[in-house]
Amino acid sequence: MFVTGAAIVASACGAAVQSADVPEALVVAAGDEPSVDLRTTAVSNRQLRASLMADATRLARMDASSSLRASDLGAALIRSIGETGLDAERREFLAAGRGLPSVSLRVDGDFYLAAGMIYSAIGVVEGPLLEAEVDDEGVLRGSGYDGAVVLVARGVTPFRVIGRLLEDAGAAAVIVYNNRPGLLYGTLSQPSEIPVASVTEEAGKELVERLGDGEARAVVDVSAPPRSFEGANVIGHRAGPLRRQIVVTTPADAHLGKYSDGGNADGLALLLALARHVDDVQPTHSISFVAFDGTHRGYVGSRWYLAHLSEDERESIDGVLAFDRPGRSRPLHVGASATLTPLIDQRLEASGTDLRVMPDFGVGRGDHDVFSAHGVPYVFLTRPGPGEISADHLVRAFEVATAALDVMDGLDSSAAP
Repeated sequence: MFVTGAAIVASACGAAVQSADVPEALVVAAGDEPSVDLRTTAVSNRQLRASLMADATRLARMDASSSLRASDLGAALIRSIGETGLDAERREFLAAGRGLPSVSLRVDGDFYLAAGMIYSAIGVVEGPLLEAEVDDEGVLRGSGYDGAVVLVARGVTPFRVIGRLLEDAGAAAVIVYNNRPGLLYGTLSQPSEIPVASVTEEAGKELVERLGDGEARAVVDVSAPPRSFEGANVIGHRAGPLRRQIVVTTPADAHLGKYSDGGNADGLALLLALARHVDDVQPTHSISFVAFDGTHRGYVGSRWYLAHLSEDERESIDGVLAFDRPGRSRPLHVGASATLTPLIDQRLEASGTDLRVMPDFGVGRGDHDVFSAHGVPYVFLTRPGPGEISADHLVRAFEVATAALDVMDGLDSSAAP
């Protein structure tokens, strides 16, 4: 089990200063840019603050707008993770970027104009065309959708919910038809395991009439977006006594066009601090620390990572802890899956803080979405909006992150009834 890290720092930051070597908009608090041995374990509050800010300042000087495949940032992360004593590696990949996939839809040989949803699964599916209804409360009406291409009208229920309901019901693909003139372009917010596409209102009504006249078969062919991304995930792994694992992750890339304030250097610094921390506390779970590439291009690094795990490896994941820009001088927001929310809130209440998990917060905000789509519980930390990187705020995020890891280390999904 984990033990909590350094005590929460209550002192205020000093006057803000800027370093000539740091991107212009990256502002850190006075005295927060110390020179330390980065291999030193964070055993005290002062050393924790020093190592967090030293890592954040160093990594903020490196370009996170390009792939980790050949960048200085990728090489620096490999060295830094290796210095924590973990086995470090860089796994290169080629993946489709975020965008609208192209779709070919045929029903009994007739072509229909269709558009793919962002985050739709890629591939060719053939099956009987069936109609379904998802009401305004998000409830799927009917059954018997196994292996079918399911036609459903657009309503108030989010597309990601429609897709998930029909995926769980065994559908092979989903076609959403618009409720107003024109073709529908949308996003699922999270990666889907089945193709999800859309057609016009006119086409949808025609297909409904066609089903009224008898059975029909549909072929849905979803192709990857034309853009692709050559990236690399940087991974550090610590083996534990259990053959179960926790994934700790943060984006390596910055929001496109928004690198001037240091990108996610504070998230990468927190990742390294947690890697040092687990070496001290000896958790029972194995833990993989992953800096995902291409997060802000459509979660391409995390999608590739999960797709290339074996089935046993995917099923061994008991939880994912994700964070993005956790050290900014903004309020800390915490999101968690429903199974973890009461456990995290109990731990936060015991620590004497007013911070609590925000219900439904985190969906569509990070790489944890990819794991959540496969039923993996998550905790997500972020400080939304612009702000300077602060030692106080990074230490606070470290405290919450170690508490979340402690809770997750008590989980073992393989023992569930």
